[in-house]
Amino acid sequence: AMRLRAESALALDAQADPSRAASRGRTALDAILTQVDRLDRLSGELLIMTQRRVPTPVATGLRDFLEAMCADWPLVSLAVDAPVDGALFDPEMIRRALDNLIQNAARHAPPGSDIGLRATVAPGFVRFEVQDQGPGVPIALRDTLFEPFVTGRADGTGLGLAIAQEMVQAHGGRIFLEPTQHGALFVIELPQENLRDSS
Repeated sequence: AMRLRAESALALDAQADPSRAASRGRTALDAILTQVDRLDRLSGELLIMTQRRVPTPVATGLRDFLEAMCADWPLVSLAVDAPVDGALFDPEMIRRALDNLIQNAARHAPPGSDIGLRATVAPGFVRFEVQDQGPGVPIALRDTLFEPFVTGRADGTGLGLAIAQEMVQAHGGRIFLEPTQHGALFVIELPQENLRDSS
């Protein structure tokens, strides 16, 4: 895409029509920068996929953890619902997983709508939920949703959900799409007993 844009801009004789050439050059540069950003994001995500990490679980207050995430998403309307209880998990890894879910939700949610960010504690596990009010996940994608390079967007890399799954599975947990009447509801469940033994 970058090569085609550049060749197209160079093909126009700047001497024959300078204003048109300048306009086409600006359009080409904007498109090239967009593609560079996409390549940068893709290479970064591929590096994350190739890194094998062992979680370092620490006791983390759930409400403080989720509210701190909101500060990094000032343009996204996040509605937090979480107890003050602490849970055991690697905050960096689970934050990356939740960031990917929030980013995914923000791309599909209607402008100005809330994205629900919830945490609950049950015997033996902690549960995180990210819910948006978008159109939901197409049926054709649901069975392969967490596989690398599966995406419903032309500009997507298809790695965000796969990375989230890697982070969750490293904790011995699971991530899944839960049926809901409106939007999409992604759930992360992390066991606590085996993490307590390793902390």
